[in-house]
Parts: sequence; C-alpha cells; structure tokens
Amino acid sequence: MEYLIYRNNPANQFVQIELSFLCESDTNYFLQLPSWRPGRYEISNYAQKIKDFSVKHHTGHIQWQKCTKDLWTFRSNQAGRYSISYEFHASQMDAGGSWSDDEQLYLNFINCCFEVRNREEEPIHVQLILPEDFEVATALPKIGDNLYEAANYQHLVDSPFIASPSLTHYSYQVEGSNFHLWFQGEIHFDIPQLINQFEAFTQKQIATFGEFPASDYHFLFQLLPYRHYHGVEHQFSTVITFGPASSLEEKNEMDEFFGVSCHELYHFWNVCRIRPIALLPYDFSKEVYFDTGIVAEGVTTYMGDIFLLKSGYFDLETFLANMQNQFNREFGSFGWQNQSISASSWDLWLDGYKAGIPEKKVRIYNRGSLISTLLDLLLLDQGSSLHEVMKIMWHRFGKPNKGYTMQDFIQIVTELSGSDFNVTAFFEKYVKGTEDIFPLLCKQLETINISVKKMPHPQLLAANWGVQTFSDGTVLKIHPKSPAYQLLIQGDKVISINGQKFSQTMSLENEALQLQIHRFGRSLHRQLPPSTTNYYHEYLLIAGIPNPKRKNWME
Repeated sequence: MEYLIYRNNPANQFVQIELSFLCESDTNYFLQLPSWRPGRYEISNYAQKIKDFSVKHHTGHIQWQKCTKDLWTFRSNQAGRYSISYEFHASQMDAGGSWSDDEQLYLNFINCCFEVRNREEEPIHVQLILPEDFEVATALPKIGDNLYEAANYQHLVDSPFIASPSLTHYSYQVEGSNFHLWFQGEIHFDIPQLINQFEAFTQKQIATFGEFPASDYHFLFQLLPYRHYHGVEHQFSTVITFGPASSLEEKNEMDEFFGVSCHELYHFWNVCRIRPIALLPYDFSKEVYFDTGIVAEGVTTYMGDIFLLKSGYFDLETFLANMQNQFNREFGSFGWQNQSISASSWDLWLDGYKAGIPEKKVRIYNRGSLISTLLDLLLLDQGSSLHEVMKIMWHRFGKPNKGYTMQDFIQIVTELSGSDFNVTAFFEKYVKGTEDIFPLLCKQLETINISVKKMPHPQLLAANWGVQTFSDGTVLKIHPKSPAYQLLIQGDKVISINGQKFSQTMSLENEALQLQIHRFGRSLHRQLPPSTTNYYHEYLLIAGIPNPKRKNWME
C-alpha cells in the first residue's frame, strides 16, 4: 500500500494525495477517513477538507460512492492496482492540524489518509515529492529518498511530519535514546541551555518509569509569529505549536513552552501506551467514550509541572504560582458542583473543548491536575506516591499493551494505601462525585508547609457584587448566589456605574450601584443593592520551611 503526496500549487494550500494498492477481482473496498484524532476527543469531520475524489484502474475511472459522511466505497471488477486520488486543504495550523504554504508542508496523516477496511495492518509506504532543499522532520522510518514506511495504518496516522528548507535540528541523549528537537520558525532562546533543561526533565521522567522503550523520540516545534499554544502527543513524537516566537525571550513565556513540552513527553507513557480500554485500539470512525480523563489528562498535567520542579527548571515559587492559576480557574467557577470530572470526561465529545453553558462542567485538565496533586499528597502520607501508581500502571497496562479501566486505577491506589486512607470514598466523592476538593486540598498542602490564602477578587465589581467583566465592560461571569444573577446576563456590556464611565479599576463604594448596560442592541438600567459579601476570590499559595521529617515532595 502506497501514498504519493505532492503539491501543484503551494499558494492554494491544496495537497495532492494518491493512495494505491493491489485489489482482488469482484471485491468491495471501503475507505474510512478518520472523523477525530487522539488527544482531541471530539468529532472533527476531516472529510470536509477533501475534494476531487476519484478512483482509477489503469487509465479508466471506477465508479464509487459514499456510505457515510467519511466512508467511501468502490468495487474492483478486475484484479490489479487501483489508485485513489484526491486533494486535501491543509489550512489548519495547530498541533493536530495540517498546513501548506510557500515555507513548509506540515501534515498530520490522520487528517487526510484513509484506512482501508480489513487491511489496517499492512505496511504503508509514503513517497513525498518535495523541492530539493526541503528537509523532513518525522518519526517515520526513512527507507529511501523522501520515502518513508509505516508498519501499519495506526503507525502512519500517529507520525506527523514537517517538511521545510528552514528546519533547524538539535538532539540530546538520555539512557541510550536519542531525543530530536526540530524547530520550524525563528529561535529566540539559548539552545545549549534549553537542551540541558530538556535533558534534565527527560532524565527524571525516565527514572520514574524505569525505562524509555524507544531508540528515538522527536519534538516537532512550530514557532509561529502570532500568539498560539497547543501540543499533541504521539507514540514516538509530539507536535507543539507556540507563538509568538519572539515572546520566548521572556521567562514567563518560556515557562509555558517548557510546561507543554514536559507534559507531552509524559504522554509517551500515559495515553500513548497506558491507554483507557475504550481507546485500545483506536476506532477513528465514531465517538469513543471513556470516563478516565482524570488519569489521561489530569495526571499528565500535574506530572508535567511536577517534573519541571523535580528537574530544577521550576523553583518552588514558580511552581506554586502556576498552581495558584489552577486554583483561580477551578474555584472561580462552579461547574464542579454540577458535573463530576468523570462525567466531564465522557462529555469531551459533546462540549469538552469550548466554554459551554455557564457552570455546567469542569475542565478535566485543570481539576484533574488538582485532584492529582491531592492524591499524590495523600499517598505520600502512606509512604507511597502517585509516581508509584503510574509506574505500576505502566507495567500492568502500558508495557503489555492492555487497556485499563477506572477500577484498575483505583485498585492500584488502594494497593499502595494504608487502612487510614479510604480510597473508594475518595474517588466516589471527588472523581465520580461533585464534592468540593478545596478543604482537603488546603489541609494536605499544609502537611508540606504550603498554606493557601483566600483573598477578595481584585475587581470590586467581581468581589462585592459577583460580576466579572472583560476590560471593555462585557459581562463574562455572574456568581449564581449574587443579586446580579437575577438582573444581568452574560454578554451584557456595562457602560457606566453611578454615572461614571466603566473601568475595571474604578472605585466603588459599598452602596447601591446604578448600572447603564447595553444588551444586544438595547440600552437598559439595572440597580444592584449594597453588598457586604465577597463572591469571587483569588488565591495565594505561600511556601513555608519544608518539614525534614516528611518525604520531600520535590525529590
């Protein structure tokens, strides 16, 4: 089975693709284009970017038809090699998309390559026709001049590539494995320093799991001239899009860059190999529901940060500042009161990657990371850790290529816990249920001398009247227990308060507020009563002196 990929006109962003394979006579063949991709559990409908589909045998056109929105079929009347030709519009620049322009060709094969039903395990050759000065970055094995081989379809769609004349390549080695750093775009940071720091967090992760079962791993970075942030994991590589590239001269932006990089490397074990049973094997033709987002993304988000702390890239102050942001996101919303993280994991397919309706759900990455923090601290009390849990998950499920369930994860936590930790109750309350994690999280952080200070929101309208706004006065959130919840709606725009032009920093006395608002073309007046209640808060994490009698969280 062979793919030929080329471009007639890079400016129009269409990529020409030809798939050819030998067919038996009088046989129906079914070509399934994926409707979603790993790491993004929502239907993406890649078929909408396909045009000029045709099937040929020798020089003749073969009749074909569609069975569903992304399933094509044709019948081979004669034996021989058949060719399927089509064009794909590569116009989505993010870590899971594809892009074609005058500077590069970047493809995620899962966006544009067909699975031939019942022949998924056949080797696939990919021939790229590229300008002579183009270099290719990919984890696919190279077997010839711009010729690559995938062991099977799943290997193909898990191996994106970037081809460009301006790719920059560096590498480092840890425990006998080669780690490749490919950069497309401008570099605004010190490469030797970055390599040393990547090597440090890589070493820490490998030491925790005890092995890295791959000879090569590729970081594929798209450094963009505009603001962007995205990462997607693959079995032997990751694609990370980040911008603006020039912002990486700043420490806080570099922290974000390292955060996503460390996160995606942890996915090498967790998700790419330690995989929920529903995702083993992948079925890209339909939704595949699972309730273990706490493990897949919550644990990974926490580990991405903790390994930057353990490797010395983050100091404790920076690590806690990042956790403060998680506190503010989590406890400034109330979706956790209405939907558990397990249910929100299931609903990724429904609304997991957009804001959704107010206070309906939780963010599995953010809440999952805080629950993982709590779980790790509770396990430290038992003389164990979440790292030990994930190492056992690796040996029981990842290494033998066996899918796990939520109960499997709970069972391992139970095995590593003493009788004073009711693991079943913990998961029923905080993972399957909607109980507030804040009190227990604060209590556990105190055991490592980290205190949480709860402060009124810095915007008085948010703190005292429960109304959060954008800088232009547009209402972003309304606290469900505030009087404003009965008077304002999301999207209202506050024009003035008590006759003064609205500003987020304006002084407000503890008195009734006269608001002039615009509501989708209407001008209205609303009055909010005086308030002595703090509705929205912000959180400050303060580190004390570590307890020498306790196992060090940073080890």
